[in-house]
Amino acid sequence: MSAGEKDLEGKVALVTGSSSGAGAAIAIELARRGARVAVHCRRALSDGESVAARIAAIGGRAAVFSAHLGDPEAPTALVSRVAERLGDVSILVNNAGPYADAPFRSLPLSDWETVMAINVRAPYQLAQRAIAGMERMGWGRIINVSATSAYARSHSVYGLAKQAVIHLTECLAFEFAPLVTVNAIVPGQIASECTDTMIDYKNSVIAETPLARLVTEHEVARMSALLCTSDFSAVTGQSIVMDGGRSLPRALKLNLTTAG
Repeated sequence: MSAGEKDLEGKVALVTGSSSGAGAAIAIELARRGARVAVHCRRALSDGESVAARIAAIGGRAAVFSAHLGDPEAPTALVSRVAERLGDVSILVNNAGPYADAPFRSLPLSDWETVMAINVRAPYQLAQRAIAGMERMGWGRIINVSATSAYARSHSVYGLAKQAVIHLTECLAFEFAPLVTVNAIVPGQIASECTDTMIDYKNSVIAETPLARLVTEHEVARMSALLCTSDFSAVTGQSIVMDGGRSLPRALKLNLTTAG
């Protein structure tokens, strides 16, 4: 590892939903770069401990925290617990985000409330609680993980929530400047063990993607870390789409020429 890669030494990062998947990859990448990491899980403590062990194996420091972010009191309490154990949060990655895409005419209210609470309300509460410490330190980074479902109109409440995440990102970027940057990462379908079992779906997504592959967890993690570095200190309020070009607008070509 080069000296430049320890560019987050002394920072404390809270990554929600980091006991597995892209969240775990983000937590490990931030730790690799020197941050002390709060690994968050809802209740799968053993999975969180496994991520913390992987961080310890590369010489990093991590602690595991459980919290149900759908509980209105949980986000604020989580930031306080992390601060007590690791120090004030200087990097907040809002990654937790449950999915539901039942049609609106049949969507249970409980699903609506869970998806909106954890995808939108919790990031707002976490940021609201963390900003005071970031401003005391004179530095902070907030990264909200949205999804290209924000640009679709067939993903029901999940798409609505992920669109709201982008709106929240832009609002917080204005309000929290100049000491704190706030950006969103907007991945398309991420390669995972789950997508590997959905062969037809995976192949159809790849066929629609100009780069002919899915984005990886490591790529999402690396972008999250890069947004925390000095190379991106002038970037705020942005939504960085990582989907291999799949969401680019396109229309049927007519192969007509009218010029000349």
